[in-house]
Amino acid sequence: MKNFLSIKLQSFLIITSSLIVIYLLGFDFIKLNNQNWFNSGDLSTYQLGWKYFKEDSWRFPIGLNPNYGIYLNGSIIFSDSVPFFAIFFKIFKSILPMNFQYFSIWIFVCLYLQLFFSFKIIYNLTGNFLYSLIGSLFFIFAAAFIHRGAIHLSLFAHWIILSGFYIEIIESKFKNLFRTVNILLSLTIHFYFTIILFLFFVLSQTYRYLEKQIKFNKALIEIFKILFFAVLLMYFIGYFSINLNDGLGWGYGVYNFNLNSFFNPSGFTHFDNFSWSLFLPNLSYQNYEMEGFSYLGISGIIFLLLLITNLFYKKYYTIFSNKKLLIICIPFILLATSNNINIGETNILSIPFNNIAYLIFSGIRASGRLIWPVYYLIFFVGIIFIYKYFEDDKKAFLIILTLFLIQIVDLSSGLKNYKFGVHYQTKENNNLKDDIWNNIGDNFDQIRLLEPKNQSTIYQKIYKILYKENFLKTDIIYLARVNREIISNKKYELIKLYNKKNLEIFNNTIFLSDNLKAVQNLYFLYRDELYYYFADDLWLISNKPINVKQKKDYSYLLADFKKIELSKKNLLEFEDINNLPLGLGWTIKNETEGLIIDGFQSTLLFKINEKDCSKLSKIKIKTEKFFKNNKDSIKVKLFINENILENFNIINFEEEIDINFKCQTNKYLALNFFIDNPLSLYDLKLGLNQSKRSIILKSLSFSD
Repeated sequence: MKNFLSIKLQSFLIITSSLIVIYLLGFDFIKLNNQNWFNSGDLSTYQLGWKYFKEDSWRFPIGLNPNYGIYLNGSIIFSDSVPFFAIFFKIFKSILPMNFQYFSIWIFVCLYLQLFFSFKIIYNLTGNFLYSLIGSLFFIFAAAFIHRGAIHLSLFAHWIILSGFYIEIIESKFKNLFRTVNILLSLTIHFYFTIILFLFFVLSQTYRYLEKQIKFNKALIEIFKILFFAVLLMYFIGYFSINLNDGLGWGYGVYNFNLNSFFNPSGFTHFDNFSWSLFLPNLSYQNYEMEGFSYLGISGIIFLLLLITNLFYKKYYTIFSNKKLLIICIPFILLATSNNINIGETNILSIPFNNIAYLIFSGIRASGRLIWPVYYLIFFVGIIFIYKYFEDDKKAFLIILTLFLIQIVDLSSGLKNYKFGVHYQTKENNNLKDDIWNNIGDNFDQIRLLEPKNQSTIYQKIYKILYKENFLKTDIIYLARVNREIISNKKYELIKLYNKKNLEIFNNTIFLSDNLKAVQNLYFLYRDELYYYFADDLWLISNKPINVKQKKDYSYLLADFKKIELSKKNLLEFEDINNLPLGLGWTIKNETEGLIIDGFQSTLLFKINEKDCSKLSKIKIKTEKFFKNNKDSIKVKLFINENILENFNIINFEEEIDINFKCQTNKYLALNFFIDNPLSLYDLKLGLNQSKRSIILKSLSFSD
């Protein structure tokens, strides 16, 4: 009988999962050589992270993926490419096609295991096969589950939360081993699941201690055992390829759970907004609280009411006892809600955090995700409650079937937005059309950004080229976490090399930019030693021809430089960004507040009349410290072209400096600021940002 039930169960699981994966992907996207459905920042980086990881040699730690990020010490962890699958399939890379993707397999596995563990939990507590089958369907059609699969594929693995519940309710002498394996497995999928499962384990240990089922010392030892093995595995697969503080991020109290989220059907994909409910209206939320999306559906709301009812009727214990249920749910709800407690657009309470408290909680920046265990417990409690309350299998089955049909009707408004992969099909046309991109990777090993940055707008334009072309390395990336110090230092290092007119950095490399001012600065330095192409609103720069014919006449790159007459008073206005003669090394703070010197060197470029160079001129500069509370002086050297004009210190809050100069005969004037000791928020222990921004240029004028 057991085997017969197993065959029936497996048939149900496989057929149901297959039908739903076809519904979610369609017959085209389900193909393992189809990359066309990775059409957004998050989705595209999953496939690109895998592509560069697959083509690279094996390294240690085994998750290292340095070619996708070059200098950023990247790992397959931080592209959210489901590390478990990436490492497994890399073993077979010699027989896999170049455009192989495993994410359609992953989606099937997640659907199957979501059904499997929900069935096993319900069956374990009811012993009724048909009732458990219907009950498990609530979980595979759960709005929070389907919703996440359209946005973050690695976070589609809600089944691992359910497996944690299942381990807690089974009787086995290997329970501690199962808990450990489950938490370690979560590390190879997504760290948010590790946070959830580890917290769940700690809360379960707390309950056992309060119920005198385990001594405090033993509970603590079990917790530290799991931590020990978790840290070992994290090292082995590459979590520590970046600094620990780079794993922290802004967002706690912003990406949180709104108190109306259980009742709010306001859904979205990367491309559309819609309602998940046929009956209930969309509700408002604040900030980025869509991370806490957890619409229960009509039947789910009934289950929530049953959970609340269950707390007052101890006779109807469900998946966990009432006391254990409260010990688990309350901390998860508090952490998910965060220090900003909101209902709709109304803030009920905002608890201010100091830097230390914010540092502690910044590891769970998208705290709204921590509501998922509570979300699923609501369904389990309601489903089990109905079965135990009615004590009549047929009546309980008819009720749960009716509730499931009501749930599907309600959720149909949302489910139709996921039909045949429509949620992966962008409505924006970001395809690059110029012939220059055809086979561009054949003659170059690397494609890079002129100004390094994670998650740049250029990435959004060219990720399909990165799929298609066989570049060995790129720093045009979209990663969840990067080494903040390295990416800032690399930007400053490149600016230094540009100004030294270093040509080696262009060997076998294409640099891209959408910043005309930066390209003009580059041309001012290198002139026609480099090749410059403009295609699809992007500049391509290399030290050899790409794959198109173009005359070597780049004079237009300097044609629209801001022209000044040194014989007249010229005041540099900040109101019009496009009119600013910015070269490399600037960040715009605010058009009315000034320019930030970003790093060690920044350049302003002007076009002048050569006859003015015979006259003595004056520059008047008004500066301000970026960090107003920093009492140290800022050491500045000012050059015109390559001639030093002034070496001075900025000490005061605001300082105006007059400098006399006589320019060399030249059509162009490059005003270069060199900062000896720039600082960052990180240097000052005020934050994690490592961009060095010490001076704001408030105004600048020329006169004779």
